[in-house]
Amino acid sequence: MRAAPLAAHVAAASLNQTVCDWEGNVRRIREAIAEARGRGARMLVLPELCIPGYSMGDRLMMRDTIERSWTTLNEVVGDTGGMVVMLGLPVRHRDVLYNVTAVAANRKLVGLVPKENLAIGDVQYENRWFSGWPRGQVEEFSGYDGQTLPIGSLIFDADGLGRFAVEVCEDGWKGSRPGTLYALNGAHIVANPSASWFVLGKHKVRRAIVEQVSREDHVVYLYASLLGCDATRLVWDGSVFIAQDGETLEEGRRFLFDQDVEVVDRIVDLAGLERTRMEEGSWRQQVEGMQRGDHGRMPHLVEVEGDFRTEQTPPAVGAYWLEGIEPSLPDPSLAWLHEEGVIPHAPAEADLPHLELELALAMGLREYTRKCGIRGYVVALSGGRDSAMVATLVARSLRYHRPDLKGDDLRAYVGEHLVCAYLATENSGPATAAAARSLAEALGARFHEVDMQAAVDTHLNLFHKLTGVAPSWGEPGHDLLMQNVQARLRGSLIWMVANLHGFLLLSTSNKSEAAVGYATMDGDTSGGVSPIADVPKSLVQVWLRWASSYHGLRPLKDLLAIPATAELRPPAESQTDEADLMPFAVLDQLMFHFVQRGQSPLEMFRTLWPQVRERYGEDPRAFEADVRKFVRMFCAAQWKRERFAISFRVAPFDLDPKTGFRFPPVQDPFTLELDELRRYVDGLVDG
Repeated sequence: MRAAPLAAHVAAASLNQTVCDWEGNVRRIREAIAEARGRGARMLVLPELCIPGYSMGDRLMMRDTIERSWTTLNEVVGDTGGMVVMLGLPVRHRDVLYNVTAVAANRKLVGLVPKENLAIGDVQYENRWFSGWPRGQVEEFSGYDGQTLPIGSLIFDADGLGRFAVEVCEDGWKGSRPGTLYALNGAHIVANPSASWFVLGKHKVRRAIVEQVSREDHVVYLYASLLGCDATRLVWDGSVFIAQDGETLEEGRRFLFDQDVEVVDRIVDLAGLERTRMEEGSWRQQVEGMQRGDHGRMPHLVEVEGDFRTEQTPPAVGAYWLEGIEPSLPDPSLAWLHEEGVIPHAPAEADLPHLELELALAMGLREYTRKCGIRGYVVALSGGRDSAMVATLVARSLRYHRPDLKGDDLRAYVGEHLVCAYLATENSGPATAAAARSLAEALGARFHEVDMQAAVDTHLNLFHKLTGVAPSWGEPGHDLLMQNVQARLRGSLIWMVANLHGFLLLSTSNKSEAAVGYATMDGDTSGGVSPIADVPKSLVQVWLRWASSYHGLRPLKDLLAIPATAELRPPAESQTDEADLMPFAVLDQLMFHFVQRGQSPLEMFRTLWPQVRERYGEDPRAFEADVRKFVRMFCAAQWKRERFAISFRVAPFDLDPKTGFRFPPVQDPFTLELDELRRYVDGLVDG
């Protein structure tokens, strides 16, 4: 047995990979290896499936994908001289696919560690392609090129690094973690290569888990996740941590727009971990339990050839009280944004969810256009909230991409890549026209506006000739077609603008409207990407209020003073979105309880009535009517959700039928359940 080292120089890196971009992915991997080596690191952890990219979908079922991943791995192994490097790829073993982390050391592959706990549920469906590896199992893997390696529950021992092990992404989120067994078998370093996608507030949870795991197992925990957006729906913020015994020692920058690799490194104190374990009685008891077999089979030990020692000593930790406690940002991974001047001031705790939302959606937009070779964006500005948020996000994305630009140079850059248009009819008001114009000016976007009422009139006349029916606002049965013709003609016209420039047309529909189908198919749903389709209307309004203050965008504040309206009916009717539907605060609560909590109409009523009864003037029948309206509209709108444009996942649940909420387009719309609700409310009123 080798003597345990006193210290080790370790590193972890996030990478912005693209699915099956073999040359580009290898280039970024090599860049990370070179950067880590240049800093003196002897171990580097790279993200899960970093060789082919994470979101491969059914491309995983193609033989070429698997074999090219293996060939690419062996190309990169030659770059690992003097280092241990962990790289992720899919591996076929016994004609079954496994999500594997390959451990390369000193230009040689030494072992393969498959993922035990697959990410299943929500947007993750790894069991469609992969099998989870049974804990404790070790087998011999025969590579497609003839080489053989151990595959399974492995622990490694290397001179200068001591014992180390790997658990892959989801493995680290489970109560019964493989990493604990590795630690009890002497591993002082546990690596977690991840592809943990972004959702609001998740980074804080990640940091807490990493710190807790490192404390409970008395290990150095190396966590590395992906950056960017490799297949359009999931966004990765690029979390990277090095933690030891409950303390985050190093944390990488998140949401990097102008570089694809982020490396953090640290000389860690392994001797200190050794002493902590020896001092702790409960640790000794757990080791005894492991020896008795209480925790399952012991992992197989792989002796790694080579010298990975560092002559440097680790910096002192835990003695901050000697110099006084220095104030820090609530999220140090975003400090670079303020340091480089791309945000106006360091974010306070209250700014973080709004800033994270902005960064995630801006990242998704930038990634989609960059990786698809698209040069810019087109947005139909209505003077309303949704299109204002989309246009502002585009401008912010461009700002993050070019942090070096300021003032007129930045405005010129935005103008090169963002075109906005206001498309008026006789139902459009001067307030929305002014709001659209002033926002475009504030953002620096190119702006066009036109009165398209003549096109609407032409279509109505053609419809009359076609059917013999003269459309009229006076006919209740004509209301929908009179509204929709305006939205669809706007869609046709704004598509022409996008085609003219070769830009990406962005849809501006929000999550609340998607829930109840308050959107015109081939009208305001037109576009190739729908950036805020996972953002409920209530959050749209809150974010705009925050952005108007944080970014100093006065037009957003002025816009919020205008009631939310589609402006599709005559002005005399004073159409508003909430009058057409219900208060958005209520709609969004109903959506959450129906989709995320799976409540029936009666359960939703009983849960929410105490909160909303004052809003409804103590009239339960009025709230019952909104519950009934929501359920019926939600069921009827599923066919629309099947057709919505690609969106980015940012909330704890989404309505995307491809990756989120799967709901049948044809079904009984809860008839019996709504009858049950009616009887309950009748009893409430009569009682």
